[in-house]
Amino acid sequence: MRELYRQEMFKLWKRRGTWLGLAFLVLQNLGFAWLGVAYQTHIVAKQFWVADFASPAFIVFMMIAASAGSISSEFEFDTLKNVVTQAYSRPAVLVSKWLTMFTHSVVLYGLATGLTLVNRLIWPNYQFALTATMPGSHQLLWRYWLTAQAANFVTLWLVLSVVFLVAAMFKKGLVATLCGVVGYFALGVISRLMFQLIDKWEPLKWNPINLMNYAVQVTMPFLTKLTHLTNTQMLWGNLGYIGLFMALGLYFFSRKEV
Repeated sequence: MRELYRQEMFKLWKRRGTWLGLAFLVLQNLGFAWLGVAYQTHIVAKQFWVADFASPAFIVFMMIAASAGSISSEFEFDTLKNVVTQAYSRPAVLVSKWLTMFTHSVVLYGLATGLTLVNRLIWPNYQFALTATMPGSHQLLWRYWLTAQAANFVTLWLVLSVVFLVAAMFKKGLVATLCGVVGYFALGVISRLMFQLIDKWEPLKWNPINLMNYAVQVTMPFLTKLTHLTNTQMLWGNLGYIGLFMALGLYFFSRKEV
């Protein structure tokens, strides 16, 4: 397993797209911070800073593409045969990819977090005390920020678990990428209808699209009236679906022809 993980990490850092993604994230975070200063009359500095200058949204797309590609490339370039013949089991191969993408996501979030702190030092607009409270809330800024970070990370992995599943089922990176992106955007499109359905039929509150509201709900507590779930229920629901989708992905990946 350790050797497989090392190989996957080597392949990840050899890809040009990995480095382009890191460079893009740096420019995006710093650029959005500058826009927050340039248009400060239209943007609430504390809220923009807590949101990591929208970097988590871009990380989602980067991770969807990387995760889908890590599975589909094995089938498209016919490299899985070589790995399997080296006495590595298919479950071990997939788990090594999970661990690699988990490491990659931690690196991206760490980079975004570091850049957000750097922006706090660069721009006077963001040099507020971390012990201050958010506008319209009694929650301390640092706690609000870390809670939002953690919730976004969990929601990211709910999306990625679906991407891994689809990639394992269809062996096509484009299909998996489209499913991940559409699923991510579908939240905003169908939320109003979904909330109405949940009001009429309570069990629907446990559907995975509703659970994707977790990151928003931890920063906007009033959303519990619409989702019908507490933050704790949201967390466990997300973890449950992540485990289910990854288990299904492991099942299909282990049975695909190579």
